Amino acid sequence: MTGAAGGLARPRIRLDGDATARPAGLERALTRAGFVLIGEPGADNEPPADALLTTLASAEPERLQELLHAPEVEPPRIVLFAAEDPDAPGTALALGAADALAAPVHLPELCARLLARIRERQLPAGTAWEQGVRESLRDFLEQARSGLTPDEVALALVRRLGRALRLAHCSFVVTRPGEDEGRVLADLADGHGEHTRLELARYPEIAEAVRSRRPLAMPDTHPGAGPHTSMTVLPVLVDDSVAGVLLLRAAEGAAGLSSAQLGLADSLAQAAAEALDGGRDAAAPRVPAPAALDRRLHEELERARRYSLSFSLVLLRADSGGTGSDGDAGAEARQRQELIGRVRRQLRLPDFIAGYGEGELALVLPETAADGARRWVIRVRGRLDGVAAGIVAYPHPGVTVPDDLLALVEAALRRGLAQTVERIGVAD
Repeated sequence: MTGAAGGLARPRIRLDGDATARPAGLERALTRAGFVLIGEPGADNEPPADALLTTLASAEPERLQELLHAPEVEPPRIVLFAAEDPDAPGTALALGAADALAAPVHLPELCARLLARIRERQLPAGTAWEQGVRESLRDFLEQARSGLTPDEVALALVRRLGRALRLAHCSFVVTRPGEDEGRVLADLADGHGEHTRLELARYPEIAEAVRSRRPLAMPDTHPGAGPHTSMTVLPVLVDDSVAGVLLLRAAEGAAGLSSAQLGLADSLAQAAAEALDGGRDAAAPRVPAPAALDRRLHEELERARRYSLSFSLVLLRADSGGTGSDGDAGAEARQRQELIGRVRRQLRLPDFIAGYGEGELALVLPETAADGARRWVIRVRGRLDGVAAGIVAYPHPGVTVPDDLLALVEAALRRGLAQTVERIGVAD
């Protein structure tokens, strides 16, 4: 990031476009999130902007082409449209925008996107880093299931994240919607933080992240933090309920965490939260939460329509290989969680997995067409026994709402179960 190269901890945002098209409270939200707002480029020795935020009344192709026709060294440009036009972001992205949103704009989400776009250009490239992420997640899942106490799981989480993302601060705060207080279960600097409690009234961003289930930026009041540094509040969801939040601060001089880094943090935190939840009541079966799957399908449908993307929904049935006796709810629950863990190891960070019905797993594979989903099932079949699957890919002429996807994928699974060789059904 250019601003960080100049020794500035706060990312610099240049606002341009139509000032009258800016959402109400935009400048205040950006400043509160830790950004420095600058005007037109100044003297040669002044650090340039780290991102350009352009506000427009509507998606005029000629205006967009003029704005987005820029040299490679141009910082990422994010475009906001005042009009409620679902096609406008796709137009801007096709012309070269780094990101785009149409009204109504959720300002905390915008701040998180700005941080992500700035940091994405500094990610270690490609496969080596991604492979390291997968190995880190796989190792942590094994560690979380190895009989550690809840405090030990939380401490392992913050230490692993601190090393992987080179964080200056990381802590796991247990809190629930409607609670007035949060408990710091583990802190990167201090180890176990079981006696540290946070009054949530002093940290409205934490309460908002729990309520909205979105990552937010908040001012950093941790001892030793600079006067203008900010932290990312990342809510941790398990089976459609908020288990707590991660408080993350990037290393000194960095603007924030990228979307890929937040994806890693979220995956590790979910594994930890599941282990913590299991530690509270290991014998109780975990009931799948259809609401979580339904919400994810809504999000993927909206994203696919907005950006002309594809995704697949897979319904998987596999032999868990367990030996629990019939009627032993605790043994069945443990077998189910073991199966979820084994399947999750084959997933990418953006993928989603949830229990479905009595014995199936539902998987959402973003930006994956039917052929890619079929290849994934075939690969998984080499590691699991008795696999049968149903696949439905979007776009699909019969899909307008999530219930359409679920009906099609259930029918596809029935066709897969009726086969004797491939055992994979694909919705026509």
